[in-house]
Amino acid sequence: MLFIILLFIILFCVIIYTLHDRLTFRRGRLSRPYDGASTSSITNMGPDQFVELSFGTVHYIYHSGSSSLPLNIFVHGYSTPMEMWQHIFPQFVKDDQPCLIYDLYGRGWSDSPDVPMNIDIYVSQLAELLYALNLPYEKYNLFGVSMGGAIVQRFTELHPYKVSKLILCCAAGLNLNKPSKSRMFIVSLPIIGPMLFKHIIKYTDDEKERSHWAFPDHETYEQYKKLFKLGWEQHPGYLRALFSTLRNFDFESSLTSIEFIAKLNIPVLIIWGDKDSLIPVNNAYHYHRLYKNSTLTIIPGATHMLLLEHAAQIIDAVQAFFKDSNVINM
Repeated sequence: MLFIILLFIILFCVIIYTLHDRLTFRRGRLSRPYDGASTSSITNMGPDQFVELSFGTVHYIYHSGSSSLPLNIFVHGYSTPMEMWQHIFPQFVKDDQPCLIYDLYGRGWSDSPDVPMNIDIYVSQLAELLYALNLPYEKYNLFGVSMGGAIVQRFTELHPYKVSKLILCCAAGLNLNKPSKSRMFIVSLPIIGPMLFKHIIKYTDDEKERSHWAFPDHETYEQYKKLFKLGWEQHPGYLRALFSTLRNFDFESSLTSIEFIAKLNIPVLIIWGDKDSLIPVNNAYHYHRLYKNSTLTIIPGATHMLLLEHAAQIIDAVQAFFKDSNVINM
């Protein structure tokens, strides 16, 4: 009898192990297939480049400029890769400013390591990327949108004397509308959680998604949906990265970083849409109170997708901020 029970347990474990990748997520370091011999651009934002870091290959685009200027570094958010900056990044390249943009682990064309996706892994990715590229810039202007805002603030806390300015666009870090505790409990369940998460991501309610956009009937919305779909269709580690980030990333943990940065008097630009339903605009005013040396720009009618829908207003705000900050620092 004991032998039969033992055999049953072994058989059960073998079945679970065999079906694990189908029921949950594939294990190991996962990459998006890419033809390295191809000369065509994969993002239409510049010459795509790749570098091997400790936790995998990272996709980035670098535009050189005067080494006397700070390097502009653009960090995207939770689900959309570097293309979130596709209307912002090219303008600063056009102005011949030094710029660096990259895909976070598990997004776009960067590898997805099988590690807890918390804020530390993303901050270390940025730090190691800069070390590996060995670029000739003493200071950085850090642009962070949504989750990227929390990342650049944490980076600034750890490397304060490398940061010239912070540009926070609807940044996570304080308060946001997150899933309920009951949903998070279900997501944390083995097998069931990942299966449910994959289903929700792949079959997102279009009406609910459209509510996060100011202009859902514009072609930009369809382009975004296509980009999002390609993410989970082509990148075997994309959904796993999103799931791990949801489980391990503290989206409301920036207060300690803010208190430290505020003492340094680093110029901070805060940009928000007054119709943001994911990270409400009251966060913008909270950031503005905490950062005494900050400039606040509220874009009427803009939502959490303001980078894609209100790029011109953001560019104007950043350029004015750079000009004013440089005059003050002269």
